[in-house]
Amino acid sequence: PQAALGLAAVLVGAALAAALLNLHDGVRRKMTQEFRAYGANAIVSPRGDASGPSRSSLVGDDILTGLAEWRDHTPGAALAPLLHVVMRLRPSHIDERLPEFQNVVVVGTDFQAIRALYPNWRLGPEGVQSAVSPQKGECVVGTRVASQLRLAAGSEISVEPAEAAEGTATALQCRISGILSAGAAEDDQVFVPLAALQQATALEGRQSVVELLIPGEAADVERTVAELGGRFPSISVRPVRAIVESQGRVLGTIRWLLVTLTALIVAIVALCVMATMTAIVLERKKDVAIMKALGATDRLIMRLFLCEGAGLGLVGGVAGFGLGIILARELGLKLFGVTLDPTWWTLPLIGFGSVGIAVLATAFPVRMARSVRPATTLKGV
Repeated sequence: PQAALGLAAVLVGAALAAALLNLHDGVRRKMTQEFRAYGANAIVSPRGDASGPSRSSLVGDDILTGLAEWRDHTPGAALAPLLHVVMRLRPSHIDERLPEFQNVVVVGTDFQAIRALYPNWRLGPEGVQSAVSPQKGECVVGTRVASQLRLAAGSEISVEPAEAAEGTATALQCRISGILSAGAAEDDQVFVPLAALQQATALEGRQSVVELLIPGEAADVERTVAELGGRFPSISVRPVRAIVESQGRVLGTIRWLLVTLTALIVAIVALCVMATMTAIVLERKKDVAIMKALGATDRLIMRLFLCEGAGLGLVGGVAGFGLGIILARELGLKLFGVTLDPTWWTLPLIGFGSVGIAVLATAFPVRMARSVRPATTLKGV
């Protein structure tokens, strides 16, 4: 009965520890993927004054090529070049109730890259894919701009240089292929193919910023930002603090909670095993006395009890791991709404950890066996 109680304590402890470790690892992976949907977590911009769209204040294609090489060698990374130019937007239709033109920020970008960077952006029924080919002269308009000028998918618009840029840009005609709803500043912007805007503004091979999606947690992002900054000293690479710090704060809180609970469970299991092995030693006091009377040494007797404790730890740890996998999957679905796959690296950790805890918890009670005196214990038997 005492051994069964010890086995049950190890099994329950191992199951809870395995569930929490699997839950931590699975939730960390899922939440890291969820934070990817928020888009870029780092921005590359030129050093110094980049207030105007002059060639000297923009990021060149040589930097973009280097960043593309980094992206190709970094699984999960993504980037999107952006060129921002303030221009006048003129609708093709004439409505006396609306202004003749409106100054807007025209953004030149690679539509496939920006869609991969911001998968949660909502577009009109035609979608952004129809705006991939620059020769078609298509664009995407933010929802607030479309609402103010009563634009819709299929409308024809013209974007031309603002007064400050006269003589350095030409008008760009395009058809609206989608209305963008991002819930941010992008709703006030117009998106056109990067090459078309570069050609219209005589800024070939230049972009205002390059937005990066760096995989990993907050520490990984900070480390990569520092590495890229050292690799390209002519540019400024900075993390998007709102995203990086939120990710670090959420994951840090979850990690602290689960690690604390796991440590508490380990301590409780150790105490339970210690109490159980103490009861076992006291229960077998006469057996120990007989073994000593027959010539068994204290070391041999200690080894027998330690092996019994290790066996309880191994059986309870492996069985608890299987139970913990099931528990983690249920907790993941009910608490976080995600399906967690087993984290197999936790199997040896739980197995060997259970054995180690059981052996350490057995070491103290077994010392009591050394104080057993055969003559005193067996007197009157």
